[in-house]
Amino acid sequence: MNVNYRVLFILSFLLVGCSDTQPPAEPETSAVKVYDGGVGKVREIVADGNMAVIVHDEIPGFMTAMTMTFGLREDSVRSAIATGDSISFQVSTDGIDSWISQVRVIH
Repeated sequence: MNVNYRVLFILSFLLVGCSDTQPPAEPETSAVKVYDGGVGKVREIVADGNMAVIVHDEIPGFMTAMTMTFGLREDSVRSAIATGDSISFQVSTDGIDSWISQVRVIH
């Protein structure tokens, strides 16, 4: 009977070693979300023109009022704004980066 316990022990050890121990896949964060209602003032256009520092009010559902740097991915957005402009804008985010996806200069 002693031999049977050894065989069971060895089989148990082998089965545990063969089990699937990979962690579950992380969810994808590539979905882009768009938030309307951004209102603020362009404080600075960063030297390369691909980012702007915006002093903005609360963006409903996205963030509280603050000063933040946003990406400017589209040529139409980059050419539409200048330092000192008051703007209304739409923010897009993929969970990692945030950028201004639509903009309108307001007075």
